[in-house]
Amino acid sequence: MTINDNHEMEEIIMAKKRSIKVYGQSGYKYQETPTIMLKGKWLEELGFKIGDYISIACEDGRLVITPDAERAAVKAAEAEYMEREMKALQKRYEAEKVKIRAQMVAEPGARW
Repeated sequence: MTINDNHEMEEIIMAKKRSIKVYGQSGYKYQETPTIMLKGKWLEELGFKIGDYISIACEDGRLVITPDAERAAVKAAEAEYMEREMKALQKRYEAEKVKIRAQMVAEPGARW
């Protein structure tokens, strides 16, 4: 990326500058709490999509919002693990169901 490209990128980012209001919202023990709401298609245009995780840092009096790739990776790994475990449980359930049915057929006089 050249200096010119960097300057153009800064201009694009500056064009996305927004002025919003800090609202008050009921918080702990009904105390008014500062609240910042960010919403709009412009977030998506900047790469923030519904369901994404973000990190917010305070640097020199500025809030810096960045994608949280680490948390997204952890959540994806958790989802993958849960999917595998659910499939394994489903398999065990089906095997147990077959076993119980076979047992019921083998013992017709038994009360279930």
